[in-house]
Amino acid sequence: MSIEADRISDLEVKVEDTLYMFDTKDRADAFMQCLGNDSLQTCTTNHAPVSMRAMTTDTGVPEGEPGSIISPSLGGMP
Repeated sequence: MSIEADRISDLEVKVEDTLYMFDTKDRADAFMQCLGNDSLQTCTTNHAPVSMRAMTTDTGVPEGEPGSIISPSLGGMP
């Protein structure tokens, strides 16, 4: 039973619509490897993430900080 997962960073793994965050790269690696053979519940029990969060809201809009914010210029052109 293989579960599709995406490695977001050394410490973050995305499974379906949930982002799993780990305290070490080794623990994230073990979690990813576990997903190839076991259930998601088994992997989260045996390789517990530090935290988890949903990647989207009910409206389908991604949560979290935007990548960048463009602010209007304080100066102006005459």
